[in-house]
Amino acid sequence: MHFAMKGIMSLRAGLAGALLLAACPAAFAQSAYITQVSPRSSGLQSMTTSLSTPMVPVSQYTPSQTAFVPTPEMATPHNGNVAQTLEIGKNNQVYQGQFGGNNYSNVGIIGGNSTNVGVLQGGKDFSNLQLVNMQGYSVWVLQPRNAPPVNELIARLPNGNLLIKR
Repeated sequence: MHFAMKGIMSLRAGLAGALLLAACPAAFAQSAYITQVSPRSSGLQSMTTSLSTPMVPVSQYTPSQTAFVPTPEMATPHNGNVAQTLEIGKNNQVYQGQFGGNNYSNVGIIGGNSTNVGVLQGGKDFSNLQLVNMQGYSVWVLQPRNAPPVNELIARLPNGNLLIKR
């Protein structure tokens, strides 16, 4: 009998909720535009004439072509120098100085904290330096003109060891 009363009470509550939902009017959103009235006009007649004009300017749809638009740093001439940085961590500092032309440097700090990285290139150099889980280290790459490429991964492993992969 106790279970029967619970079932009847929940049935009544469900019916009451359905009845409330059916009785509520539907909600509709309307656009709201505020028109400015000129300071010379006043009165009800000027308000009704201003409301009859279209509120929103209508523009014709024109199909457009999609094209590659370069970023500002790639759009300007840069003598082939490109410096990219990916930084995921806190309080990291990266300095990339490129002198001469045709330099490319890529520095990535992933999971680092208070890590300092500097790359100085003299011309026609390539460097790719990735630091993973480094805390408080400073790393500098110095490449004179036409130096061999630097491709290096420095990582702090979970067991505390340091991995340097060239």
